[in-house]
Amino acid sequence: MRRMMLNVAILCVLTDAGAAQPPSSSLTFEVASIRPSGDSRARQDADVQPSGRFIVTNTTLLNLISDFFDVDRHEMVSGERLPSWVGSERWDIVAKGPPVTDLGAQLPLYRRMMQNLLIERFTLVTRREMRDIPIYALVFARADRRLGPQMRPSSADCAALSAAFKATGARQGPDSPTCGLRPIRGQFRGTGILLRDLARALAISERPVVDATGLTGSFDFDLKWSPDDAAAPSVGASLFTAVQEQLGLRLEPRRAPMNVLVIESAERATPD
Repeated sequence: MRRMMLNVAILCVLTDAGAAQPPSSSLTFEVASIRPSGDSRARQDADVQPSGRFIVTNTTLLNLISDFFDVDRHEMVSGERLPSWVGSERWDIVAKGPPVTDLGAQLPLYRRMMQNLLIERFTLVTRREMRDIPIYALVFARADRRLGPQMRPSSADCAALSAAFKATGARQGPDSPTCGLRPIRGQFRGTGILLRDLARALAISERPVVDATGLTGSFDFDLKWSPDDAAAPSVGASLFTAVQEQLGLRLEPRRAPMNVLVIESAERATPD
């Protein structure tokens, strides 16, 4: 996948709008501890607790930048002074922020505090820049714009379900749809998904993916393919074939200007 799997609530509320705003230097954790991870086999994870305790486990600085600056790996460019350990050495972080009373409202604040923590403790220097890079455009596979058998317009009212959850805290029942994208190895299941979000999820290929279908509204889909790596040799459809045969869409190679994050330099954090 393009990044470590954060707490589901974090994935839902860390929006592009939040990423577009520069971090404020006044937003910091009360205290924060950063140390090299002692167990390379531990799961990469991040979680914010109701008390405000924020825990990141066994994660590289490169993944931390991707997650908390909200950029796909394909939208990150390494500067000439960037050391190789940024993408290999793993870190554990424990920080204390304000108590969580409204998770959706407060998570952008936690993101800003993490941005500032990375800038301060890793002496992280980044900048934004427009570059013309290779991408895939998500387009219709058929001239008649017919969707594939595993994709259909969604009937789920995800906005109403989300509003009900925020108002009452009630979980979705067994008979109600579970809105969102559920990634499993070699499979994407989606309910009430916008095509721009599907395109972003498909960036597990070697290029960013941009929705060029012109379709509006939300969709349900079930996409299965064979991961192409040594641990899971290809025995089924590739991602490209699966998108075409199952969804009726196609990944078309193009070039386009993209706003990339250039990571200029970083230094190892001093453990504490």
